[in-house]
Amino acid sequence: MRFLTVVFLVVSINVSSQNIDSLLKTSSSILKKLKLNDSLYYYQCHVEEAVQELTTSSGQVIKGDKQKYTITEKFVIVKSEVGLNAKYYTSSLSIFPNKKFSGLKIREKPYWNFKFEKSFTITENMLKILLALEAKGRDAMEYDYAISKYTTNQLIIKYKKDFKQLIIEGDYFLSKLVSAKLK
Repeated sequence: MRFLTVVFLVVSINVSSQNIDSLLKTSSSILKKLKLNDSLYYYQCHVEEAVQELTTSSGQVIKGDKQKYTITEKFVIVKSEVGLNAKYYTSSLSIFPNKKFSGLKIREKPYWNFKFEKSFTITENMLKILLALEAKGRDAMEYDYAISKYTTNQLIIKYKKDFKQLIIEGDYFLSKLVSAKLK
């Protein structure tokens, strides 16, 4: 019985990996360029209204008013022999607007304060979400580079020296779309 379980898992992983490869072959996504053991980065910066709550070192809780904050998230996708793996990071909240994305010469800086949250395997459905977001986004123009009240949801996809900076209309956030794996 134990042997059958292991065989089933190995076959499932191979089928999943084959499905992912077939999805990528038919797409025009930057993900298609990903080679074995390479990394591809997704940075998403979006604006949301939130109430910030701080706990001081003495234990005092300070609750602020509702404000607009930018939230910046990073997904690192790595292609392995069995499929795609992801690492999810978040950065500290900053008061709107956030000027982290000042154009396509993006270089991650230490003051962005990314904190590792989770690792997970990219499923076929998650890959479809990544491909759909890339297809849905429109290319950013020079005036879109700074996050402002006009451009409140941006996605940068970076693979080596290839970049795509996209404006995503609506409330399409990677972290919410793949939230089952992030909990």
